[in-house]
Amino acid sequence: MSSAGLVLLKGGPSDAPQVVHAPPGGTDDPVKLAYRDGYDHYEFTGEYADIGAGPMSVYRWAGHTRYAE
Repeated sequence: MSSAGLVLLKGGPSDAPQVVHAPPGGTDDPVKLAYRDGYDHYEFTGEYADIGAGPMSVYRWAGHTRYAE
C-alpha cells in the first residue's frame, strides 16, 4: 500500500480513523473529519511518520466542533 495521498492523525478520539486521505490543499489545509455529532479538526505538525506504507504527513487533533442546528 502506498502512502501517497494519505495522512496520519494523532491525538483524537481512540475509535476515530488514524489514517485518512490528505486535504485537497496539501499540508496548508487542516483535516476536518465528520465524527459522531460534529467534526474533529486536525492541523499539520510539520512532522512525517512511516508506519510501513511510506512517509505520511502527521496531523495532530486540534479540537471538536458540533454540527450547527
